[in-house]
Amino acid sequence: MNHVIALGIKTVLTLFVLLIILSLAGGYPIWNTIGLTLIVVGAAYFIGDLLILRATNNIVSTTADIGLCTIVIWLVGPFVLNAPVPFFLALLAGIFIGAGEWFFHKYIINAVITQNPKVYS
Repeated sequence: MNHVIALGIKTVLTLFVLLIILSLAGGYPIWNTIGLTLIVVGAAYFIGDLLILRATNNIVSTTADIGLCTIVIWLVGPFVLNAPVPFFLALLAGIFIGAGEWFFHKYIINAVITQNPKVYS
């Protein structure tokens, strides 16, 4: 159940950032942005939150999330959004998502990782 709540929080955070940066500022369709959000959340939760955060610390994991989100938005975004995504928009979105991830990781450490240590051993 902790993973479901964590994924919900991460999805709301990422959706908020991508809707503002990609849909409002970039003019991309909202439904396509929602689809890209799900891809970003899936990749970032598994890689950044469950693997990297568990093995390192919040600083390393947040930095990795910024890079991962930027790359996914920049490289996968054009396939989902049906238009190229400028690197600057992808980087800006990655930075804002990373700012939220800093606080989200504190929740993950307390609610998911320390509650279920055998899952990650």
